[in-house]
Amino acid sequence: MPNRSRLTGLPLSALRAFDAAARLGSFKDAAGELAVTPAAISHQVKALEARLGVTLFDRLNRALRLTSAGRRLARVTADSFGRLERGLRALESAGVVAGAATLTISSAPSIAAKWLVPRLHGFQAAHSDIELRLQSGDTLADVTAGTVDIALRYGAGKYGAGTAEDRLWPQGSIIAVCAPTLAPIGKVAEVTKHPLLRTAMPAARRRAGKGTGQDEFGGWVAWLAAAGLDPAAIPPKTLRGPLFGSSHLAIDAALAGRGLALAPRILVADDLAAVRLIQPFPIAIPDPFTYWLVYAAARAKEPRIRAFLRWIGQEAALSRKQVK
Repeated sequence: MPNRSRLTGLPLSALRAFDAAARLGSFKDAAGELAVTPAAISHQVKALEARLGVTLFDRLNRALRLTSAGRRLARVTADSFGRLERGLRALESAGVVAGAATLTISSAPSIAAKWLVPRLHGFQAAHSDIELRLQSGDTLADVTAGTVDIALRYGAGKYGAGTAEDRLWPQGSIIAVCAPTLAPIGKVAEVTKHPLLRTAMPAARRRAGKGTGQDEFGGWVAWLAAAGLDPAAIPPKTLRGPLFGSSHLAIDAALAGRGLALAPRILVADDLAAVRLIQPFPIAIPDPFTYWLVYAAARAKEPRIRAFLRWIGQEAALSRKQVK
């Protein structure tokens, strides 16, 4: 039988004691970190030195100093324990091992405010072991970097290499809505007597929507043309209603009776059902964009990501039935 190396079966507790003492430069501080006595740390280190046949520390009057062998071993233990810690945290975050799992969602502001947030309690009730974190913004987070798990975006798709992209809904339609308290509109032409609320689009989405009616007038030219009106005959000043940074702000203005807003039908479905908003005319224009769930393709099988995708898919299907 081959001789067993003196390195075979080194006790992990001794290596952990040495690593802490090497980092902190003190048996006392290492003992505090590991919740043992300084004597226990000293004993573990001496046992390790005896096993390896080297001196790891020069023991001075009031300090410890690593020897050349100690410095080399400290680099190995720091790297090894660091990788072990990162691996365990990844398993914990993914819900593979016990511990508080987190799930970070980055969402476009409007879908977050008008659709996702009112429903999130359902996910939290079903998955109380997952700590949910929601970020809101128009800039697409890099889901392949690991800081964001899933991004919910409104656009044309194609969000980069290494990503998986699922449509939340098929492409839908954009409709005009207003508050029931707005002065009655008898004919389509009368919509121009009210402020036409506009939504600004990020430059990238504006380029992607070129030729689809998503112009500086926020889609009103296309909607009026679909209504049988000649947009060219309408004064540009009428088409330049207040400009909002996102759809949910324009919708909120419409809810307050400040004019008519154009919005994806799915965003206003809840308000229409509750008669907080009305659709004065059954006119709709195609929505050039749709909502996407974006996540790292390599992480598609992680339990917490699958749990969220399954839950949000069910919620999206229910909303689609209501819209129909």
